[in-house]
Amino acid sequence: MNYHINQLVDYFAEAPLHFVEAYAHEIPIRQASSGHTAIDSSGLVFTCSGSAYVAVDGAQYKLEQGVLLHAAPKMKLNIHVIGDEPWRYAVVNYRLPVEEQQQFPLYLQNFVMHTGSSASLSQQLTTLIARYQLAVPLTKLQAKTDFYQLLRLMLQAVQQQTKTSKTELMLQAVEYMHESYSKPISVTQISQYVGIERRRFAYLFERYTGMTPNHYLTSFRMKRSRELLRAQHYTVAQVAELVGYHDSFYFSRVFKKYNGISPSDYRKKLISSHY
Repeated sequence: MNYHINQLVDYFAEAPLHFVEAYAHEIPIRQASSGHTAIDSSGLVFTCSGSAYVAVDGAQYKLEQGVLLHAAPKMKLNIHVIGDEPWRYAVVNYRLPVEEQQQFPLYLQNFVMHTGSSASLSQQLTTLIARYQLAVPLTKLQAKTDFYQLLRLMLQAVQQQTKTSKTELMLQAVEYMHESYSKPISVTQISQYVGIERRRFAYLFERYTGMTPNHYLTSFRMKRSRELLRAQHYTVAQVAELVGYHDSFYFSRVFKKYNGISPSDYRKKLISSHY
């Protein structure tokens, strides 16, 4: 299950979480392991190097650097290391009081978060584990502070990764329009291509480009139609067809709206300017 970044921020910011422990471990190449998550705490599983398939209560996740697992208490675990190096990972366990768990259901859920490559997050994880393992009272107190700092950096990394993913999807949408403008494509088809609900896609696209999807697609078609009209190899009807309009009269109306002149007059103006 995937959660929106705002849901994650609300949970980790508002829930009264208590740091329990932090440790690192390693499983050799192509080895399998089984067991259970902690009895009375949830855990954040960070991959330090290598990769593994981790099944939590029957649901399988591929864990590698940049992919973080949240595992609920008392879950059955099956781990299978993949690739050509050991799977080195770190676990940070935390607890939520029983009386608060109904109000904050994410505590009892298994899910992954994508953090991407974050040097500051990795460094904070190393610091937290080192301080916790010193077992000195004052240092262990500092480890609690390190835990909350870790959560902050984790959420920032997830947020940045989410922004990057959205930007990449909008770039894919633009590329799809550039490749498919000669077909009668719709905003619904474009949103389906990038895998985002139509209204959400339209909102994100306008934030990214400053234009609605329809406006962007029409503007690109008008740009291509002007190029084709300048080439003078095609009739207006052929130009209309080449830029995705099967009705040449409708194409002419749209062209005049965007360019202030009809396609025929645009071509005449180009020809007269050459004399």
